[in-house]
Amino acid sequence: MRHIHREIRSNNYPNCSRVARIFEVSSKSIQRDIDFMRDMLHAPIEYDSRKKGYFYSEEWMFDPSAFLDQQESEALAATSRVLAQYEGTPYYDEISRAIDKVMQYLPASCSGDGLFDIYSFDIPAPLCSVDQERFSLLEQALRNRLKVFITYKASSREAMTERMVHPYRLHYDQSGGTWYLIAWCEYRSQVRTFAVCRMQQLELVEEHFDIPESFSMTDYLQNAFDQTTGPDTYDIAIRFTPYQSQWIREHRWHPTQQIHEHEDGSLTLALRVGALDAVKRWVMRYGAQAEVLEPQELREIVMREIREMGGVYGGGE
Repeated sequence: MRHIHREIRSNNYPNCSRVARIFEVSSKSIQRDIDFMRDMLHAPIEYDSRKKGYFYSEEWMFDPSAFLDQQESEALAATSRVLAQYEGTPYYDEISRAIDKVMQYLPASCSGDGLFDIYSFDIPAPLCSVDQERFSLLEQALRNRLKVFITYKASSREAMTERMVHPYRLHYDQSGGTWYLIAWCEYRSQVRTFAVCRMQQLELVEEHFDIPESFSMTDYLQNAFDQTTGPDTYDIAIRFTPYQSQWIREHRWHPTQQIHEHEDGSLTLALRVGALDAVKRWVMRYGAQAEVLEPQELREIVMREIREMGGVYGGGE
């Protein structure tokens, strides 16, 4: 855009094709820049059909920084630094370049350092590396509704299985720093969630599929707990001691959660999810500070796990 501005100011009447050749991009990319200057920066750009190029119909100075105030500029600069923790994830390069294009027009005083004197951000460590080639293949499958053949290492049994899947969505788990593929699994005949990093082999299959109209991604994600779901939905009730309740009530654990307070300071957390095993793993981190009330099936799963732990640690010794 700076080049376009200089060319217009020099009365060189630039056009899309000439500028595109200089920067080795498409004419459409240059046209988008001109449209941005006209529509967002209010540049008085007009096209002269005789000279086959653009010109300003009145005096105008190129100053994109005027589009943002000081606080907005600092927030954008801070965002670029926070974004650095996602390097290597899909679209990181594209988003970084987009922010850098705007940042180059902002004054040096808008570095965002002031915000980092006030705020800090935890940097989660990704549980598995991101394979860009793998994501590119999955994205292609998602956009074109193509099946994918995968060799998958299930975490529960450490077993390698071959699956034909219909990709529905790539989903990022912020808490775990892990990417998942939500897809229909022909092997299981149901929608499943696959950790992308546990896919050992991927092959695009030139066979199309349709997502059933009855399927709701919102409902599927809401039914999951810790990225795990199942064919059935359960009403969960867990009672926490007054001590542990202090921290339980401070968080949003699930979209369906309801908290019931008790006079002694304890609380009961109610959820509606489809993943008993995932809830078991979560509730056991609180030890004796949490008791599963419902369903009975989950209560028995936890009791069985406790008995097995007793054997590991020497029973009642």
